[in-house]
Amino acid sequence: MLARVARLDILKGGPSRSREGLKVWGPVIALTLLGFLVALRFVGPAPPKTIVLATGSPDGAYQAFGERFREELKAAGIQVELRASRGSVENLDLLRSGDADVAFVQGGVLGAERANELEGIASLYFEPLWVFARSDLEFEHLSQLRGRRIAVGESGSGTHAIAMQLLAANGVRASAETSLFELSTDDATARLLAGRLDALFLVISPTSPTVAKLLEDDGVRLVGIERHLAYERAFPTLSHVVLPEGVLDFEHDIPARDVDLIAPAATLLAREDLHPAIVPLLIEAAEHTHGGGTVLSAPGRFPSPRNLDAPLATPAKIYFERGKSFLYRILPFPFAAMIDPLKILLLPFLTLLLPLFRFAIPLYRWRIRSRIYRWYQALDRLETRFDSDPANLESCLADLDLVDHEIREQVNVPASYMEELYNLRMHMERLHERLVEEGGSRVGGEPKSC
Repeated sequence: MLARVARLDILKGGPSRSREGLKVWGPVIALTLLGFLVALRFVGPAPPKTIVLATGSPDGAYQAFGERFREELKAAGIQVELRASRGSVENLDLLRSGDADVAFVQGGVLGAERANELEGIASLYFEPLWVFARSDLEFEHLSQLRGRRIAVGESGSGTHAIAMQLLAANGVRASAETSLFELSTDDATARLLAGRLDALFLVISPTSPTVAKLLEDDGVRLVGIERHLAYERAFPTLSHVVLPEGVLDFEHDIPARDVDLIAPAATLLAREDLHPAIVPLLIEAAEHTHGGGTVLSAPGRFPSPRNLDAPLATPAKIYFERGKSFLYRILPFPFAAMIDPLKILLLPFLTLLLPLFRFAIPLYRWRIRSRIYRWYQALDRLETRFDSDPANLESCLADLDLVDHEIREQVNVPASYMEELYNLRMHMERLHERLVEEGGSRVGGEPKSC
């Protein structure tokens, strides 16, 4: 018996099917899990539940638009805290200090030296620069305002920033002859109507009651910007716009003629660390609030990735080019925001799991089949031993029975490989028949069964 066992050492079956699968799939699973753990380190945090939006004066347009944005984001589960301010310059300070996440900022206020850590979300609408002057004060160019009393807006406001830029470009500065007053909109309007100012600069919506009041007063006139093309070239954040005749009041034909104006765009800026999932929500809110057009722009002109002082944020660029991502189109925001960061976990799947599967499946198939094919070596050796000496018939039959027993006990293969196993058994039966038939004829009788 020991001799038989020794002769069949080579024939012993391999490990069980579960152990075989573990040998193949274990490393695949381990490497994939390792890849997932590495990728998990790059999954960003969940979106904040609250953001701070810097607006402007409590009774201004920015505050009103902030209320609209708050309602839009509330529907997505994001609370918006509105932070009133004196205007665009203060809003920039709030952004840089971290006291605001997002802010309305007039175009042209942010200089290149202040653009660090800030990104543009979208431009929202044109805010024209209005230059109103006494009706009896005739001038064509801003340079002719030397020696006059001029209101340039409150310090820290967008009006003040652009007025000072344009006046400086025209050589108009505060001096003994020229008085520049930093006044609120209401105060400046009252002084101009009372004749205590010669001109005022104002960046405000065309539908503002202040504009209507000034246009209706015979003692005040709206000054068109004659060199609008030159300003547009010199100041990239300014655009030439036309206020069409009668657009503000058809009945009274206000204005009485087309007026050339220059206009910065009201923009939405954010800190660089604003969560990327918030950006599409803000642009969507801007579409609902500003997408319908104004007297200065056609529907669909805004929101826009143009007319921004700060670099366009990457999530905003993606939104303007492709729209909302698939997840955010089919799922409510809270669910999409929870799932979206996990897409980075697809990297291990694509870079590790799929290639490993392509390698592991043939390996697994080879290892399963090798557990069947190795027994053909045993059959070949039995057949060779019998052919070399028919006197080995009885030992060959006994070993064949042992092989059959070993196969039944140890060879365990998935159902998809049973055909190969049945073929092996069929070949064993044929070998058994041959041994019995040829062995009996060679030795002259029936062999003794062992």
